[in-house]
Amino acid sequence: MKATPSLESYNQLLASARQRFETSPGLNTLRSNNDPRLLEAFLLYFCAIGAQMTEPVENWIRRAADRCAALGLSDHGEALTRHARAEAGHHLMMIADLRSLAVHWNSRHTPQVDADELLHMPPSYGASRYCLVHEENIASNNPYAQIAIEYEIEQLPLRYGGLFVARCLEIFGPEILPSLSFVTEHIDLDVGHTQFNAQQLSKLIDLLPESLPSLVTAGTAALDAYAQFLTDCIELAEKHCQVSPIRSEMPSKFLSWQLHGPVQGTTSGAGEALPEWVDEVRSLRGAALFDNGRRPHFRTGDGSYTDSDPIDLHSWHVLAYAGDSLVGCVRVYPLAGGGPPCLTETLLGEEQFSEMLRGLCKHRDNTIEIGRWVVDPALRAQGSLAPGIGVQLAAGAGALAFALVNQSEDVNGVAIFSAGSRDKQYLMLSRLGLRPVSGVKTITSTEYDDVIRVMYCTNTEELQYRFRSMMDAMAKTIGIGSESVGPGSNSLKPSSIKPRQLCGQM
Repeated sequence: MKATPSLESYNQLLASARQRFETSPGLNTLRSNNDPRLLEAFLLYFCAIGAQMTEPVENWIRRAADRCAALGLSDHGEALTRHARAEAGHHLMMIADLRSLAVHWNSRHTPQVDADELLHMPPSYGASRYCLVHEENIASNNPYAQIAIEYEIEQLPLRYGGLFVARCLEIFGPEILPSLSFVTEHIDLDVGHTQFNAQQLSKLIDLLPESLPSLVTAGTAALDAYAQFLTDCIELAEKHCQVSPIRSEMPSKFLSWQLHGPVQGTTSGAGEALPEWVDEVRSLRGAALFDNGRRPHFRTGDGSYTDSDPIDLHSWHVLAYAGDSLVGCVRVYPLAGGGPPCLTETLLGEEQFSEMLRGLCKHRDNTIEIGRWVVDPALRAQGSLAPGIGVQLAAGAGALAFALVNQSEDVNGVAIFSAGSRDKQYLMLSRLGLRPVSGVKTITSTEYDDVIRVMYCTNTEELQYRFRSMMDAMAKTIGIGSESVGPGSNSLKPSSIKPRQLCGQM
């Protein structure tokens, strides 16, 4: 949005406060410090105290709206009321991030942290100042200055959010992304919020030119308080790390990744043993698919678990390890290789499968099936790292599928997925941006004891923004190229894809 003259006047008067924020101690430390332990401790306090600061936002804006209406500024009061509705429940994202971060921290570091205790700690000096800025504004003769407060604070994710997320990825790797939902979500949300705030601010200054000093004062106070809050979080993180300066000797629970290409054609004969990782994958999948007896045929007579599928030998596999233990896997099967029918074709039958591809204006040689998307049942039972691992596996598989399509001569490809409903695979993939294939009915499978929907994606722009960012990060982590699959790009185009093993732990 192009700044109006009135908004330009406001921006000029806020320049010094924005510059102070730019050079504040907390922000400088986040830019320059390379200690993963300190930065992870910072994230704990940022989420814990930040949740306290975020929970009352809806109420603050509503009360400011009521005061504006009482002063006869009904239009601005209604605008603030609409904004208040958009802010409801945002603190819950910070609480979810905190709980995820606490699990990560406790798996690797001392002293241990309790998420609930952190949530009940007293607010820091900066947080108290931030809350006071709102309360004083609402009680003043200028409650409309709430618009300036929102304008300044909601620009922060736009100015610094991308750099902040990139910094976390640089230090920790892609495993950190599921614990940054508040920041990543607000990079998206606050684009619209900032445009809205700018319009309201401009209208207000045009209507009440005498309001400009109070708007500048409120915006400045909010920025200064938030800068102090970031500095407080750095100082609390430093104290936390000083309590036990020696790094814990507990084994890391963060992930390392392996990418394996098709086995078919690499062995010298039918009698040659398969690589060890194939047995690991089949055992993990068998345990997950058995699901406490729900699918009994995935357990053998001797009590072990297995899922021996000939498609495996023709597929790429993305594997997640915690230490030496395989904790997650996903399979990416290019149909162009002339291997056995994919799972979707087996479920639908050859005729309906061919009709489906014709309906999508695609052909078999450029179809990629993603499947056997599995996380260790023990992690799923604990509910700790499993959701994050699952989404990262999906992101790695998605990035790989688009890379494989773009290595072919015809880039008019499609990725398909036969998703179950009972374990909410379908819902998760829908949230990530995949769509059910029109005209293909749900499939009731007795073998998998599930209701299965066939889903597809032909372009990364169809996918959820945050998931595209994760695909970009996972592409780099598993080594399939350096070009982005994020906004503005619809594919990843590496010059070559080679199976590789990575140990890029956080």
